[in-house]
This record gives sequence, structure tokens and C-alpha cells, in this order.
Amino acid sequence: MKMLDRIEFYNCPDGAVYVKEPGKAVYEYSQSCRRLTEEMMSSIRELYPDAYKALAELYSKNERNRNFYEYNIVYRFIRCNFGEYDALNYDIDKGDRFHFEDVRCPLRGECRHEGVICKPKMKTALSPRESEVAQLLGQGLSRQEIADELYISICTVARHIDNIKNRLDIKTTAQIVSRFSKDD
Repeated sequence: MKMLDRIEFYNCPDGAVYVKEPGKAVYEYSQSCRRLTEEMMSSIRELYPDAYKALAELYSKNERNRNFYEYNIVYRFIRCNFGEYDALNYDIDKGDRFHFEDVRCPLRGECRHEGVICKPKMKTALSPRESEVAQLLGQGLSRQEIADELYISICTVARHIDNIKNRLDIKTTAQIVSRFSKDD
């Protein structure tokens, strides 16, 4: 099951972060939200490696307590990039696209992490595995056939396809197929 799908975050003045997912009640983000933390960690690491590196360094003293360490990284990433409650636009949409907001921060314009942790730049180059998946899609293979070919799960294939869409700023799998088709 895909976790990062139409999520809205909002920050409270007391420092709490709340999460709203479709069809679910609003809940406070905490260390017990392991699935959300793991999905966010994966996305931050893959799509925003400079932000991940800076956050990992910032919280390195907590690294021995893995849950607390990962929670702090994700919590800070959310606080710096999302936060205004907006019922019309999701912070993370159905295609796993992050939509950063201008978060009210007293250090805006002075923070050494601005442009790195806050409003980070996405890594746009495809990873070697994403390139393989894109090439196989271009050859007309289905998600299951790609999973079988690469000895990975179909969920991992779906994650790679979402990352490819994000990195190339395209919306559909058909656009990947078209771009990587050898018939051109």
C-alpha cells in the first residue's frame, strides 16, 4: 500500500505537526508513525539527497536511536517545507509529488539550510535502476514483467515509476513509455 498519497501537513504554533490523509481523521505526527516516517525517509533520500545529507548530519547525535533519528529528520523536513493547512492543494499529491510551501520561519532569508533543507532542490538525474525501469517500460513491458526481470517487487517498480515521473516532471506512465521507446 502506498503511504504518500494525497497528504496535507500543517504545523501548529506549539511545534506539533498534524497530518490529514483522504478518508482519515487528522492525527498528530509522532515517533509512532513508522510507516509515514519510512516512506518520507525513502523519498527524501532518493529525491532530495542534499537535504537528506544535511539532516542526517544535523541529527547524527541521535543516530543510535534509529526511530528517534528518522523521526527528527522527517519532522524537520515537514516543518521546513509544509505547514499551511490548505484543503484545496495537497502537500504530497497522488503522484508522490511534493509541493513545498512558504513556511513562516523567523530565520527565513538567514538560515544556512535554506535551499538545502528548506525548499530543497530535487535530484533530477535518474538513478541506474530508474533508468533500467524506464528502458523496460519503453520496450513495452508491464510492471509485473519489469519486477520479474529485475528481481524486485511490483511495489518497488511502482516507486521507481513515481520517482521517474517526479524527476522528469511528467504526469503519466505513457509519457515515460513515449520518451524511452526505441521506435523513435
